[in-house]
Amino acid sequence: MGSPSREGEVIDGKYRILHKLGEGGMGAVYAGEHLRLKRTVAIKMLHGAASAQQDMAERFEREAQAAGQIGSDHIVEVYDIGQTPAGERFMVLEYLDGESLRTRLKRERRLSVGRAAALTMQVLTGLGAAHVAGIIHRDLKPDNVFILKEKAGRAQFVKILDFGISKFTQLGESGSTTRTGTVMGSPNYMSPEHVQAANRVDARSDLYSIGIMVFEMVTGTIPRKGSTFAELLFTVVYEPVPDPRTLVPDLDPAFAALILRACSQKPEERFASAAEFAAALAPFSGI
Repeated sequence: MGSPSREGEVIDGKYRILHKLGEGGMGAVYAGEHLRLKRTVAIKMLHGAASAQQDMAERFEREAQAAGQIGSDHIVEVYDIGQTPAGERFMVLEYLDGESLRTRLKRERRLSVGRAAALTMQVLTGLGAAHVAGIIHRDLKPDNVFILKEKAGRAQFVKILDFGISKFTQLGESGSTTRTGTVMGSPNYMSPEHVQAANRVDARSDLYSIGIMVFEMVTGTIPRKGSTFAELLFTVVYEPVPDPRTLVPDLDPAFAALILRACSQKPEERFASAAEFAAALAPFSGI
């Protein structure tokens, strides 16, 4: 059952809720308006119970901090963060007009190599800026890649969402701890080392996740599945990603090799940086 309607409610004396955009177990996202600036925004609210949980509150703070420190047009912008008198934490973000990569793949199933490469290069631009700032995303997946209809005259402009479980590698302990036995992230897109030791991942783990997304974009499916959560984690750690040409026989062999390099079980065999990965994609992108 969804939460009661909050349309018309004013948050922090500055933001009016217009309508709900989406809802999950921990909170909801609304379209809103900055009352003084007359600007459309997105308002992300944690439900009261989630707001009271320390780990959820810390994730929420991390998401806002990460977006503020990266400073890339390809990272969703966070304008404000606060807490309602009822104790609900909220975040005010730029309003995005478009769809997630997940929604696009559900509709189209597969993308051409050129479209997949062009979108991924934008993801890598934002991700590279995060890595330079010392921030590892750790939960890259099609749900967290958003495709704007247009931005600054450029169609199909990509934004990365949700740095809530990011690891801050240059900022002391903030965001770097994970409870023993807790898997944080989306297993289908997690690197083997993330499954085994989430607090010791580096930028190459994010690049692995991007590789899995490229595999899914051009084949229409994820490379590995498990009948149980434990089985899925086992396959991620011990089973190499299959050659995508087993699913798409006419896929360019050089593009298939690029995917397999990005998804290598061994971090040292992957691309060393987002820039290197993007450079390898460039010849396929038509840009």
